[in-house]
Amino acid sequence: MDITSIGRRSWVLVGVGAAGIALAACGGTKAPPEVRVATAAASASVSQTSATPAAPKATAATVASQTCAAFAQTVDPYVLRVVDKQRGLPADYRPSDLQTIDDRWAAPGFPNEIMRAQAASAIVEMLSAAQAQGVTLRIRSSFRSYAEQQRTFQFWIGQLGEAQARRESAPPGNSEHQLGTTADVISANSGTGWELVEQFGALPEGKWVTAHAHEFGFAISYPSTEAEAVTGYVWEPWHVRYIGKACAAEWKSSGLVLVRFLERLATAPAR
Repeated sequence: MDITSIGRRSWVLVGVGAAGIALAACGGTKAPPEVRVATAAASASVSQTSATPAAPKATAATVASQTCAAFAQTVDPYVLRVVDKQRGLPADYRPSDLQTIDDRWAAPGFPNEIMRAQAASAIVEMLSAAQAQGVTLRIRSSFRSYAEQQRTFQFWIGQLGEAQARRESAPPGNSEHQLGTTADVISANSGTGWELVEQFGALPEGKWVTAHAHEFGFAISYPSTEAEAVTGYVWEPWHVRYIGKACAAEWKSSGLVLVRFLERLATAPAR
């Protein structure tokens, strides 16, 4: 198959079906099409292949009144776990409560997106609110297993060279997407269709995500070009991670890069 470059961060695969399948390089990019085919069966049976217990359920009233510290004491630790270039996840880690999100919220060509239950509910709430305000956002990528991330990372090494690939894609075990609480959200207004490109951050849709994602429990993991010195990854205005509404509100107020906020939360004394 032929791969045509579109800008620094984006590629389109030509000749894969009637509509084609798009790829983009990011710390949580969608895998090459052969990877998605290989994992389709696994996505259909996520509840039978789980490795971790489901996160505790909380009522809307409880969530609204919680502090981040209180939320941290009750939620599955993986929801607030630091995942970066140095601190990763076991190869067999797979959340037990993965749910398939209605395809109406998926970008064209990327059906059957899956996330953990609370994160799936929260992202639908966020996309619905955006839609009501005239902002169209869709999910371009969500949960990715260790094996899928391994193939994805090798793909981008082949495309970009290892040094650049490590700035734009996570090694297997070090991707937040494996947590099942992370998604890439995008719009068709990026200039290249539903592609993951940095200019998304300057569009009305990208600005909406920056301004409102925390209201629905999401943080932007790689928030600016300057943050690369902390995260090791280039700016990804589309990459959002669910940490709960209370923690997301405190993260937003803190002004910290997400990894630093989670580190501080992990070392804070229990209340």
